[in-house]
Amino acid sequence: MGKLILLVDDDRLPMQFYIKALQLKGYEVKHCLDTDSALDFVKEKKEQIHAIILDIMMLPGNVYKDEDTNEGLRTGVFLFGDIRKHCPKVPIVVLTNVKNPKTLVEFKDKAFIEVLQKIDYTPFELVRLIDKMLKDVH
Repeated sequence: MGKLILLVDDDRLPMQFYIKALQLKGYEVKHCLDTDSALDFVKEKKEQIHAIILDIMMLPGNVYKDEDTNEGLRTGVFLFGDIRKHCPKVPIVVLTNVKNPKTLVEFKDKAFIEVLQKIDYTPFELVRLIDKMLKDVH
C-alpha cells in the first residue's frame, strides 16, 4: 500500500479527480466528507497519515457547531488547529476557493503547510506538490 493521504472536503464529485490523480501516483487516499469523520480519522490513524489535503469552507458538523465558523466559511481553520494537535509535523495542503485574507492569514507562517486556490491547481499539480512536501519532510 502507498502512503496515506487524508482528503477533507465536502465536495464529493470534484474531489474524485484529485483522488484519482493521487491513486495513480501510488497514494492511498481516505476521503472524509465532513469535519466529524475527519477528526475521528485523524485521532485513530494519526501515526499512519503522511499528508492532509484540507478545504476551509465546510459545514461545521457536531464538533464545531458552537464555534464561530462564519456559517461554514471558516470551519477548516478550526479543523486545522485540531489536526495540528494530533499531527504536528504532517504536511497539510489547504486546497480551497476561499480568498478572504482574514481567513487565509490564519495559515500564514505555519510550518508544513501550503495554501492553494482550487481554481489554480490541477489534480496532477497537487500530486507534484504533495510529492515535494513529503520529500522535504523525510
